[in-house]
Amino acid sequence: MITKTLKTKIMKLNNSDCYDSIMVTLAPDKYPTAFANKVDELIEQNQFKTREEAEAYVSGTPIELELYYEKGTGLFAVEAEAVESGTIYSPYTKELLEDADCDC
Repeated sequence: MITKTLKTKIMKLNNSDCYDSIMVTLAPDKYPTAFANKVDELIEQNQFKTREEAEAYVSGTPIELELYYEKGTGLFAVEAEAVESGTIYSPYTKELLEDADCDC
């Protein structure tokens, strides 16, 4: 029996000067669950006095998502602001992404 050992490449955070991203605006008709969760979060954090204000903010404010591709598992995206915290895990392998390299 021949056994192949797969070498797993450790995932790293994107370099802050060199990364792929997309902008997403949470429209209530297109992304109703994410929209409602974001609005609820803003209200719970007392960032807006009314639901209408929170809804207007969410529907009018694009969110930058950094893209990551983990070979053998797939694509995932993380809010750019969350990446700055440095504590991002792969949703597939549950492995912590290591700090970014200094160059692209």
